[in-house]
Amino acid sequence: MIKPTAVVIGGVGKLPYAGMSLYYLHHVTGLQRLGYEVHYVERQNRSHESYDPQTGTMTDDPRQALRYLAGILPRFGIDDGHYSFITRADECFGSGWERLRMVLDSAAFVLTVADPTWFDELERCSRRLYIDGDPMFTQVAMATGAGTRAEAAAHYDCLFTYATRIGRPGCTVPAAGRTWIGTRPVVDTASWSVAGASRSLPVTAVMHWAAGADLEFEGRTYGHKNREFERFIDLPRRARGPFRLAVGGGGVPRARLEALGWNVVNPLQHTQRLEDFRALISGSSADFGVAKNAYVASQSGWFSDRSTCFLASGRPVLHQDTGCGDWLPAGKGVLLFSDMKSLLEALHSLDADYEEHARAARSIAEEHFEASAVLEKMLQAGGLR
Repeated sequence: MIKPTAVVIGGVGKLPYAGMSLYYLHHVTGLQRLGYEVHYVERQNRSHESYDPQTGTMTDDPRQALRYLAGILPRFGIDDGHYSFITRADECFGSGWERLRMVLDSAAFVLTVADPTWFDELERCSRRLYIDGDPMFTQVAMATGAGTRAEAAAHYDCLFTYATRIGRPGCTVPAAGRTWIGTRPVVDTASWSVAGASRSLPVTAVMHWAAGADLEFEGRTYGHKNREFERFIDLPRRARGPFRLAVGGGGVPRARLEALGWNVVNPLQHTQRLEDFRALISGSSADFGVAKNAYVASQSGWFSDRSTCFLASGRPVLHQDTGCGDWLPAGKGVLLFSDMKSLLEALHSLDADYEEHARAARSIAEEHFEASAVLEKMLQAGGLR
């Protein structure tokens, strides 16, 4: 029996970190479990969009991205003929243009995960779905017509968003004239093992300090994680540790963080290889999930894709409340906090019965974030199943 083909568009090679790779590749695995053959596509949409960890620079040179893809994609059942990497010069590596056009002609659908991508050949497949993983920033770009997000989204008929509360009271994420379907990040739990959970291990935060400029919309300012982290920056002085912070990006106040008791580590040393990222998670007692200020202030309902990996590994998650408690059961395995008081209470609950929280974490991953189940519901909502 010939399997239907799903085309998945992501950014694995352009941002070659294990956490980012799994963000996209869990969608690949989920679709494979649903019976699809997956053709993976990536395109350099803007100048200097690819990161080279060897030089620490952004570049248009595709060689580092291609090396990374050649190493990681076969581990997820994707060989040279089943992926395409399109450069700024419109070269198509991997499959080549002829093969990619044939795939698009027969594909069941195109699923673009977060990375705003459009090129004319995608017209060959009329069923196109887009997942917004950066709510508020995406919708404001569409509402104002600014940037590639607005340009790309116009070509997709079915739009999903991690702003699960969009259109509900208290949520300020604009619809930008489109219909949005709320969804959530996914994880393939079968690829994560549960072992060695212990409260004596560090509580770990993995984050980008600031991913760009603040966002101004309708008289309000929406910021990034650094704005929210400041509210909890003295946590190591207030609670039982240890606390580990794998943080990247510009403007990180490393000396100040270390003086306050954070064990600040280089995220590249822990996130470049899948094995290192898994070791970081298994070597943690819990995930400390601070959200972007925009996700919190807009009461979007967003939940972290990184946190789903902790949950699948049987590691409890301390997650900043974005309104996600509307759809995600919290209290065991996932503990929501909104200020220092509720964060300290969540840590106290973790100390009181860590093993129960660890068991609940894995159960939550299986029940609420399993890739095949979430994607099945999305495809049904999009009229494709």
